[in-house]
Amino acid sequence: MDGIEAVTFDLWDTLIQEVPGGSARVARLRIDEIAEILGSAGLAFSTKDVEAAYSDTGRDLERLWSEWKDVTVSCQVESLLRRLDDELPEALARDVLDRVLEVYSESMLEHPPKLLPGAREALSEVRGMVPRQGLISNTGKTPGRVLRTLMERFDILRYFDATTFSDETLARKPAPEIFVRTLSALGVPSARAVHIGDDPLADVGGAKGVGMRAIQVGRRASAGDQQADARAESLADVAGALRSLSAR
Repeated sequence: MDGIEAVTFDLWDTLIQEVPGGSARVARLRIDEIAEILGSAGLAFSTKDVEAAYSDTGRDLERLWSEWKDVTVSCQVESLLRRLDDELPEALARDVLDRVLEVYSESMLEHPPKLLPGAREALSEVRGMVPRQGLISNTGKTPGRVLRTLMERFDILRYFDATTFSDETLARKPAPEIFVRTLSALGVPSARAVHIGDDPLADVGGAKGVGMRAIQVGRRASAGDQQADARAESLADVAGALRSLSAR
């Protein structure tokens, strides 16, 4: 395509979306299973203790995320355990700590989000239009390595030459670092790349802040003051929006 060598996609609310109640079910599974693991190790922490520590850790994360920063999931688990007992991370046997980390990281696979209609088709069509394709995603309590597993299950991982997640970069969209790292992995300058996402600040603002163009998917344009270069009402319209940018 004239002037466009790479396209990057957002993940959440662009390609995949939580199902109603999904987040609450994942949280419940994490809390209950962590309490059970600790109890099996002879530690007298109740489910309510773990739930309170989980909530406190979540509030700490929200404050950090508001500064466009992130931490690894291992750090999240350490924070949760220290909320129960400041010396608990060091006191736990390695196998117990590994089981807690596994439950915390992978519970979403038991209650997964859904692939949005037209996602696979849009990725395939865009893949045929540009030489390189990447993904840039903020994470929550599920790390990038597990989200890649989910993407593989949805049969969309194969469309990407690079996938970048905030728990791995320790920077969240709209921070420039996460965009720059992805462009470097793709080997494409920002002026010749387009980012596609739903969020006017994280996706549109973040991309334009590093010199990329941006296509906003959906109807969230009223939030924030960032202006997309093109808009697509649905994933079915993404390829057309990309063609319109290439023609300019």
